[in-house]
Amino acid sequence: MPKIGRFTSENAEREFFRAYDSVAARWPVPSTNHDVETAFGTTRVRRSGEGAGAPIVLLPGIGGNGNVWWRFMTELAAERTVYTPDVIGWAGRSVQTAPIRDTGDVATWLTELLDGLGEQRAHLVGNSLGAWLAGAVAVHRSDRLASLTLLEPSAATFLRPRLSLLAKLLLTGARPTPERLRRFNRWAMPGFELGDDELAVAVAATKYRMALPWDRPFTDGQLAAITAPTLVLFGAETVVNDPEAAAERARAHIPEVEIRIYPGIGHDLLWAGPDEVIPHLLAFAGRHEQARA
Repeated sequence: MPKIGRFTSENAEREFFRAYDSVAARWPVPSTNHDVETAFGTTRVRRSGEGAGAPIVLLPGIGGNGNVWWRFMTELAAERTVYTPDVIGWAGRSVQTAPIRDTGDVATWLTELLDGLGEQRAHLVGNSLGAWLAGAVAVHRSDRLASLTLLEPSAATFLRPRLSLLAKLLLTGARPTPERLRRFNRWAMPGFELGDDELAVAVAATKYRMALPWDRPFTDGQLAAITAPTLVLFGAETVVNDPEAAAERARAHIPEVEIRIYPGIGHDLLWAGPDEVIPHLLAFAGRHEQARA
């Protein structure tokens, strides 16, 4: 993996941004774009909503960008400010200029992003691999978090990933055709079908050489360092995790953690169950903001 994220060609970059802008146009609420300078480059972040209290910051799953949250923004930004950054080192409008080597660098990037936005604390929410990134921030800088929410965290957040998952990832990544990406999505997220423009983004993003550290299970000591109030939500039918085993490890080491496992839902937790997940997330944020204000 290169130290600095980049597209494989100018044509690949044009194709990606053509698809990216198509999805961005679906954004359902008023918003503004901001470019924030950090030690690792410029981060593009979209700001939506208004409201008192700490904002919500959303980190997407592997290789994703801030646009993936468009379906949920009406509810999430109804009474709060919400920031949706393009993760630096993944395909998007952020521009990486220095390598991010470890969890400490991930935490520094997010902390500098908050500083640049003028925010002292945030409710940090991550989905899948974004949950691991959010956890990395919490390991080092829980003092900047009003709360932490992990949605269907990546397999390596709490445990070693299943061999079946690694095999699927390797097979899909070896030749990421549109049909292979659709098949992988149906396997991992059976309750959610990618739209044509979203599939175009996913295909185009495979021509970006990502430059973030891969997820590794947090040590007992790292989990114990997560002092922000933490919510972890799993789908009971997920192919990514062993929810019960992961939940057991989270309960054993994270000082203040609430866990829920949703029956009948898989890794597509938020997409398959937004009417349950979003109110739960918002209520958790509100409850712990009041407790820590």
